[in-house]
Amino acid sequence: MDFYELTMSLPQPEVEAMDAMLTQLGAVGITYSDAKDVPIYEPLPGEMPLWDEIKVIALYDDLNLYQQSKKWLGSQFPKLEVLGTQLKDQVWERVWMDHFKPMQFGERSWVVPDGFDVVDAEAVNLILDPGLAFGTGTHPTTALCLAWLDAHDVKGKNLVDFGCGSGVLAIMALLHGAKQVICVDIDDQAIEATLQNAQKNGVADGIKVVAADQADQITDQDGILANILAAPLMKFAPMFANMLKDQGFIVLSGILAEQQNQITSKYESRFVDIEAKIDQDWCRVSARKR
Repeated sequence: MDFYELTMSLPQPEVEAMDAMLTQLGAVGITYSDAKDVPIYEPLPGEMPLWDEIKVIALYDDLNLYQQSKKWLGSQFPKLEVLGTQLKDQVWERVWMDHFKPMQFGERSWVVPDGFDVVDAEAVNLILDPGLAFGTGTHPTTALCLAWLDAHDVKGKNLVDFGCGSGVLAIMALLHGAKQVICVDIDDQAIEATLQNAQKNGVADGIKVVAADQADQITDQDGILANILAAPLMKFAPMFANMLKDQGFIVLSGILAEQQNQITSKYESRFVDIEAKIDQDWCRVSARKR
């Protein structure tokens, strides 16, 4: 089956209206990316991305609807540059193979996309089907957390994966011997992906799901993994401290390198031994509760 794409770049305020029009015109899927390669992390579910200019990609599975949409856009928006592309099934397969391959983190941790062979049978191998949620290990924010887990002993620990996405951090922690991981996310698709991936890796019994609006009731944990955004990380600093036992640890990511000082300043009243690790434009901050 062939697929067809219409790609255009729009100012951020115009994207929501265009999304609605493309949906009415028969697009089966619409995705956004940054038109100018500015490093802004993923928006919260239901929110528009923060980029000033956004590349909008509309996917069609019907040639007639694709052609009609392209013609209509040309007539209604004559100054808008719209690129049309035909995608065959084998293109999708090649894109998957090019972008998702077994990846090593630290010395003994691997994320292996479903369908690939395990590279090192003696290592800790996480088999991942990313599904609809963020978190495959390819993004530096996730990679920084996976590298931390590889380098630290979490055996027997009770942890929280706050903003669990695909569950990659929770599952990796369990594969490294964690006793239980409480998974919290505001997106139901993320929870579904986490549970499916945990089942695939044989660690579903170690996952406990807590609704986001009940997260402030979590207590007595050994550690928190939170790969989200700097703004909520700043907001949740008191709650994270309350979640932890004395000497409990935090591993925070989703932080732009330039936001490192803001994060450390916010956490230093409640946490000690604060360390930061930079990868490309991104930063991981880890610390221990006072």
